[in-house]
Amino acid sequence: MSFRHLLASTALCAGLLVSAHAQAASLTGSFATWAAAVTGYQTISNTGVALYNPITSIVAADGAVLTLSDAGDTVAQPFDGWGPWSGGYTGDVVVKTLKTEVFTFATGLSALGMDLSPDLPFFGPFSETFTVTLSDGTTASFPNTFAQGDTQFVGFLNGHNITSMTITSTVNADFAFGNIVEAPEPVSASLLVAGIAGLGLVRRRARG
Repeated sequence: MSFRHLLASTALCAGLLVSAHAQAASLTGSFATWAAAVTGYQTISNTGVALYNPITSIVAADGAVLTLSDAGDTVAQPFDGWGPWSGGYTGDVVVKTLKTEVFTFATGLSALGMDLSPDLPFFGPFSETFTVTLSDGTTASFPNTFAQGDTQFVGFLNGHNITSMTITSTVNADFAFGNIVEAPEPVSASLLVAGIAGLGLVRRRARG
């Protein structure tokens, strides 16, 4: 393949990447839907913080940092500081003291999701609606009827330059979240275009 053809192919890839990034992020209440559309995601089941201690941020294995807004957040686990959790999950959960949690992240994430557990009275079932809003204005509500141990998955995918996700419980005073899944944002089109420019500069210098 000639250098000119290589540049053309790379430019085409950049165009496709720009087109993909132009799509708006979407929200889903189904983990199956989320997982089918997201590749290379990681699960965060260990926050690295001891039980019953306060937590202000969560660090994923790939280095992504999720900063939490509620100063009253503490670490618990199913049956140890919190109630049962659906799906047999036994990892760390974060227990809140407020109706709202704002997750902020300095590096872009293409996808983020988690299970939400409402703070139910002892006798259920109990209705709760979680509302999720992204930094780009995308928003959706997820009403559900919960029995003890039930959770609701919420997550976004196809994100680009999403810097925050806000979750609010509309009925109960607080909730817990856990079983977090996330995927970093892929290499941006701007970096790819910069690479093309760099290839061109190297080619010109080689000719010189």
